Amino acid sequence: MKKIALAICALLTNSLFAAAPISISGQGTAPYTNLFGKPDKSVEDLAKSNAITDAINRALENQTESLRQQFKSAGQSIKLEEYFNQKIVTELSTILINDNKEDKVITLRFDGKLDLTALRDALNAVPAEKHITTVNRSDASVVVFFTVRESTGVTIHDSEVKKESSVNSSEAKNSESEGDISATDTGTNKSETSLKQNKQQVKESSSGSVTLKTDKIEYELDENSKDAFGEGLKARFISKGIKEIIDGAMFDCADVIDEAYGSGGAPKSKDFKAITENILEESPGVQFFIIGTLDFSYPTNDPVTGMPTYNGTITGKVYQMGEPGKKPTQVSGLAPQESKQSAQTQQDAKKRVVAQLAELAADEIISQLRVNQVLKQ
Repeated sequence: MKKIALAICALLTNSLFAAAPISISGQGTAPYTNLFGKPDKSVEDLAKSNAITDAINRALENQTESLRQQFKSAGQSIKLEEYFNQKIVTELSTILINDNKEDKVITLRFDGKLDLTALRDALNAVPAEKHITTVNRSDASVVVFFTVRESTGVTIHDSEVKKESSVNSSEAKNSESEGDISATDTGTNKSETSLKQNKQQVKESSSGSVTLKTDKIEYELDENSKDAFGEGLKARFISKGIKEIIDGAMFDCADVIDEAYGSGGAPKSKDFKAITENILEESPGVQFFIIGTLDFSYPTNDPVTGMPTYNGTITGKVYQMGEPGKKPTQVSGLAPQESKQSAQTQQDAKKRVVAQLAELAADEIISQLRVNQVLKQ
């Protein structure tokens, strides 16, 4: 009886400390040459294997760095059938997401369960000679950084400066009488643009003063929308069969970019040095990177329906990496894309803007990179 009791205790102990399988989900693509009918099983297996790899990579984001790196270096040695035979993965569903006849690419979505213990055992069993010695985040040649921010207010800064006219005093009097510049001790309501158009030099002088008003938009970073926008970008790239692009949110320098745009400015020269160094360190093969913003304006109400309305705009620039220690070169800009959506709630309206702009941004990025011969047709 004691032996039986001890055996039961041992079983209970093992079951208590055994890690429960975790849910995983991912997408994978595979090219094919058969233009007629359904792609053959080998193509589907490749897409499924890529989907499982994507799902595991996503799941391991919440695990230890050592396990992530081990999977990156040895995971490619685990075959599709081994995932199931060794019970590393349990399949719940595999769904065909897209069969792009034009680009000859299929996309599958895999949902299932992952046994982390079985995965570790399989990775530990991979011979050292089959490990990838240099581990990069991916084989991508382009990294995309996007900051999502929302306008929270406008601050008007007044500054009084001295004015010196580039015309003589008589001309200045005529100009003032004609309403070109209303210079008084209390200032003027003319803008700085008007001064420039009239070719007036604004600087310290004893001839009077003008008050210039500068509007500064204040922003607040929107991390939730950023995550949704990034997922939308990746989904669009996958649907187009693009593997050379990765999300810059995983890089440390993403915080530097967000901080610069979040304060209402843009990355400075010193920021670009940190950005390029981080990219070269994490993914040495990257040749280009893109920095952009998604800006939300103030939420309003639709004049017809009265429903909450959001307006969003994306802009960005494409940079080519230089030699280590040198600044990158801007090669092109992303054409601005805008979306205005209404819904029952402000949150739903914002989600619709994010979804549409993610697709528009991805398509514009692909077009720009193909123009610069970064992506093959």
